[in-house]
Amino acid sequence: MKTSLVWNLGYCDTESSMPKETFAAKVPGSVQLDYAAAYGLPDYRFETNFEQYRWMEDKYWVYSAEYDARNTDLPYLRFIAKGIDYKYDIYVNETKKFSHEGMYRTVILDLNEYIGKIVTLKIVVHPVPKSNVGLPSPNTRDEQNQCCKPAVSYGWDFHPRLIPLGIWEEAYIETSSLPEHIKPNISYTLNTKRDVAALSLRVNVDENVKWRFVDPDGKVIFEGVSPSENFEIASPLLWWCNGYGAPNLYTWELTVPCGDTEETFSGKIGFKTVSLEMNANTWSLPDFPKSRSCPPITLCLNGIPIFAKGSNWVCPEIFYSELTPQRYREQLQLVKDANMNILRCWGGAIVNKESFFDLCDEMGILVWQEFPLACNNYHATEHYMELLKCEANDIIDRVAGHACHAIWCGGNELFNSWSGMTDQSLALRLLNSITFERTPNIPFLATSPLMGMGHGSYLFVYHNGKEVVEVMQHSNNTAYTEFGVPAFSNLDCLQQITDLKNLFPMVANDVTCAHHGFDAWGKGQTWCSKDTIQSYFGESNSLEQLVNRGQFLQKVGYRFIFEEARRQKPHCSMAINWCFNEPWPCIANNSVICYPNSIKPSYYEIAKACRPVAATARYRKLRYRAEEMLEFDLFLLNDGVSPLDPMEIVVLVQVGNEDPVRIMTWEVPYIEANTNFSGPTLRYCLPVISNAETCKIILAAGDASSEYTLLYNCPQHIAPKKKTLNM
Repeated sequence: MKTSLVWNLGYCDTESSMPKETFAAKVPGSVQLDYAAAYGLPDYRFETNFEQYRWMEDKYWVYSAEYDARNTDLPYLRFIAKGIDYKYDIYVNETKKFSHEGMYRTVILDLNEYIGKIVTLKIVVHPVPKSNVGLPSPNTRDEQNQCCKPAVSYGWDFHPRLIPLGIWEEAYIETSSLPEHIKPNISYTLNTKRDVAALSLRVNVDENVKWRFVDPDGKVIFEGVSPSENFEIASPLLWWCNGYGAPNLYTWELTVPCGDTEETFSGKIGFKTVSLEMNANTWSLPDFPKSRSCPPITLCLNGIPIFAKGSNWVCPEIFYSELTPQRYREQLQLVKDANMNILRCWGGAIVNKESFFDLCDEMGILVWQEFPLACNNYHATEHYMELLKCEANDIIDRVAGHACHAIWCGGNELFNSWSGMTDQSLALRLLNSITFERTPNIPFLATSPLMGMGHGSYLFVYHNGKEVVEVMQHSNNTAYTEFGVPAFSNLDCLQQITDLKNLFPMVANDVTCAHHGFDAWGKGQTWCSKDTIQSYFGESNSLEQLVNRGQFLQKVGYRFIFEEARRQKPHCSMAINWCFNEPWPCIANNSVICYPNSIKPSYYEIAKACRPVAATARYRKLRYRAEEMLEFDLFLLNDGVSPLDPMEIVVLVQVGNEDPVRIMTWEVPYIEANTNFSGPTLRYCLPVISNAETCKIILAAGDASSEYTLLYNCPQHIAPKKKTLNM
């Protein structure tokens, strides 16, 4: 039986002192939010209020609770905490019983000796760890290089410096008739043909139990009574990712006798194989090997090469204790509805709660899971290596066995000048070793990106003055695992930051910089891109117009990149943008979902770009003039599991509000499953249309239809009545 506790909280300056006063604490929760609720601090998301929370990272925080065990009927008593952040000591009746550093450990503390007594629990949470190894710059992510807290909390280009502490997962008292906390272990192997699944069911009890195993249709296919059972399933229904088949899940049920009663446990399991294979045309070695090729990055699920279409996932909340199954579901449903099939769980953020992985299992969303290393040199001190080993094993306990789990990765952007790590760095060798030992069938990457893979750019117009549209069609990466196009957040998100009247005209100040409209990468207009917007559309007359124009560039850029990455298949096998969501209200950034769950227009364009079958046009640039040649290439993209019958695609061009002009009918032949087909290159001289502001490429192909809006200008000497673009 599980019993929640009533917690109080206070802070002090030293480990040996006690809080002068305490207040109510929420568990799961964070010390910052509890203090803010008790003392009326303003919303940290508004303007620069987050700075009023900074001092809390340097205090000791003391949780306390009582449990009356005098009338406990059951013989076993435990305290269970599924996640405490970050370094902490647990006291029972003033005796220290447990100490730990790390936020992913499930603590199971035996309290049997206190049965018949009042049990007083005290958890002392230490200040935020701050490294002094490697000459870290104060108040930067450098301070994270000797711990396993999320690096993003120390400050990033989309995240303020706010570093949570506290009991961030469930914590409770468990009473039981069983001497051990129940830990079912369900594992399987598939034969080489994937037509037989061999199951192993284990549980840590010494008496007979009841097992039931149920297929995805609800049919019971196995029952057993031993704590250790083995059986086989012929022709198992495999788990598939979104767009490639059903995410079939089997259900296991375990009933354990507890004295005169029973306890029942249940879970889901999906059968799959996963591997990373070499991409087409990436073997670059001559006959005599003397170098290395690009590493394999084509993800094969159940033997089928998958084009991985997805996004980088960052924690949807700064204070991750606030994450609930419903909070996850509302965003993960959007991931699925956007025709995405993978999320790269970025190494700068947390490893998510169990419900995140359960939902990805259910929705068919593959998970690329990184360990908590990001953009630092994680020096292999004795302390850090031991800590990383413990945390890695605790993370594997959380993730391993989920059907959605497809890739382990050491961390984000570790092989570069600012991180300075290599494949010989001991931290990465350790992670490779642990993951191989415990999950040998899940691929491991040392970091992202590796040779051949791409991170960036994150602007619509690059620093060399070229559009992302121009650059992307000449790129040649095996995988695009980060790329971004910035845009302002929606107005409902901006209203959470400050009064909207303070945001127009948009200028750099304390608020707009703190919320990453300016100076996200030092000095400059990252991420608001005001000058870029003005160069395309002229001066904006209102905040709404400025936002709309910036969001137009984002949706054009994102759709083009996703489609172009797919056009480069099979040499390219992944398109994973930066990023899907954001953890607090930003003025502007690269996300497609504004905080807390507001959809930008680019989301819908990405959904179109990620359809299993799509007719697409590779045009050359965004801006055109009257009498200029509009040139574009035609492609029919097929990531589907079925071949395509011959079809006709009608190609039209429309300038302004004029009637569309039919350019050609493209006769597409039979296309094999999971295969693209390239078509002709078309050229059309754009007519002179006074006051037109856009031209469109229209591909009429039923469910595979596409439409692209480009910018059109008619020079004054041709059409003197041209008006200002009013997008």
